[in-house]
Order: sequence, then structure tokens, then C-alpha cells
Amino acid sequence: MDYEALLKNSLNVFKNNAVTLVVGLLIAIIGSVLIVTIAPLAYGFTSMAVKAARGEIIEINDVFSGFTKDNVIRSWSFVLIYGVIAGIVGQIASILSTIVGILFLFTLPLLVIREGTGTEGINGSIEAIKESIEIVKTTPFESVIVYVIMFVLNMIGALLLGVGMLVTIPMSTVLLAYATFELAGDEVQTEPVTVM
Repeated sequence: MDYEALLKNSLNVFKNNAVTLVVGLLIAIIGSVLIVTIAPLAYGFTSMAVKAARGEIIEINDVFSGFTKDNVIRSWSFVLIYGVIAGIVGQIASILSTIVGILFLFTLPLLVIREGTGTEGINGSIEAIKESIEIVKTTPFESVIVYVIMFVLNMIGALLLGVGMLVTIPMSTVLLAYATFELAGDEVQTEPVTVM
């Protein structure tokens, strides 16, 4: 596939039909405020693009071609099928990324804690990942609680226009360091150090 030709042809078609395509897009966007019109307007706008790519003359009314009986059914069946599949895949991905996040939760603190112990480079990373997974396997409840506390803390920071994260990210990182020391069985000072 010649990607450069795709870009050049697309630009030329756009230049020749800019006003019609932009007005059609604006109609599709504004009209999509009513949820039932999203699929037919997206279909109609895509129909405009296909016609323009074929070299056919397009009109602003083409954006409404998705409202014929067959096209409404076709566009909505696509949106529903896509939505269900994307929703399911999205949930699976979310669950998997959460599981990986929990399993690898203690890895970065372990890399720092174990620095200078003979496991450097990629071997140190692999060992830290293994140790993190082992911590989660032996203390799953505590590990999930640490993950949830960090998540909630940082969500609170994010809800405060992101500025709150200047407090919650350092706080949750220190919390993770303390949790890693405790769950890895290492000694750590439990009283905070006062800076003068």
C-alpha cells in the first residue's frame, strides 16, 4: 500500500470538496447530540467521503443518506455490534491490566530496595518482578488493599483538577514503599523523619 499516495489523494479530494465536507461534518457532529442520530449521520458522512473518493459530486444532503430505512438498520446494527464487542474487549483489557498492575505493584520499590545486592540490569528487573509476584501470591488480600488505596488516593488527586496529584502521587509512592518493606519482610523506620 502506498501511504504517501493515500495522503496526497485524500488531501486533493478534501481541497476539491472542503466546504461540503466540513459542513457535512458539522451537521453530523451537531446532529449527533440526539443519540438516535449518531449512527445514521456517521453513515451519511462516510457516504460523502466514499463518493468523493470515487470522484463523484457530493452534496450537503448526502450527510442525511444514513436515514433511509435500510441504512438506519445497517448503521445501527454496526454501532450495536461494535459497541458490544468493544465493551467486552475493553472490560477484559481493563481486568487484565488491573491484574498485571497488582502483580507488578511492588516491582519498582523492590528494584530500589535491592539495588547493590548483586542483581543489576535486566536480571535485577526480572528478580524484582518475580519477587513482586511472590509477594502478591503470599499476601493477595493485603496487595489488593494497597493497590485500591493507591488508586483511590490518586483518583482524589485527579478529581482536584489534577493539582491534587502533586500531593497524592508522592504520598501513594511512599505508602507503596512502606508496604513493600513490610510485605517483603524488610526492616524499615516506622516513625516519619522530621525535616528541619
